[in-house]
Amino acid sequence: MGKIYNILSTALLPEAALMALSEQPIHYDVIPFIDTEISVSKEVELFIQNLAQQKSIVLFTSAQAVEAVKSCFNTTVPDWQICCISGATKNSVASLFGTEKIIASANDALDLLQEMEKIAPQRIVFFCGNKRLSTLPDALINRGFQLEECEVYQTKLKVLKIEKQYDAILFFSPSGVESFLTKNTIPEKAILFSIGKTTAKILSGKSNNDIIIAAQPEKHILVQTLIEFYKNKEN
Repeated sequence: MGKIYNILSTALLPEAALMALSEQPIHYDVIPFIDTEISVSKEVELFIQNLAQQKSIVLFTSAQAVEAVKSCFNTTVPDWQICCISGATKNSVASLFGTEKIIASANDALDLLQEMEKIAPQRIVFFCGNKRLSTLPDALINRGFQLEECEVYQTKLKVLKIEKQYDAILFFSPSGVESFLTKNTIPEKAILFSIGKTTAKILSGKSNNDIIIAAQPEKHILVQTLIEFYKNKEN
């Protein structure tokens, strides 16, 4: 790459991704636009501990939810069947429960819904945050599932004003998009890189900029997608 590109990541990045960026003619800023924290009430903790004694189907769409639920276990990991988003969420699920417990997974909510349609409608417990989107829950209810939502973490917006102009911006969640756009506009020529289709859909409703989606919903893959994009642009 000949030109030096200015890049903004709207979430923290793993060390390997930062090293990969530093090896390119890229100036990057990492400015988180959301905070997440485990937030489990005593009532919810007791609910999870009781559920842990049952064979159940549960749904995770974030790694934060997996960590929150894990904090409520005593010693025995529950015998649950699990539906989850791929990437960091699936990795967290596999680490805690084992890959054999995963009965449905996909890169985004709509594809996960297609996988879950293979399951007979029944009760599913959805471990979520306070800013979860309604797309997947509503679709499951419409298909006859008895969905029980259990809030286990909080997402808080970090509203910041950015003065610098960027050639590309990386987005990792609909909440991150919401937070960024509270005080900022997307530069007219900036390329937008999205962790998945759900976030990309939110972006497309807010901007006409080009949007590139990672092949898998993982931060390091999104960064590699950006690097390859600019390498190809220079060729």
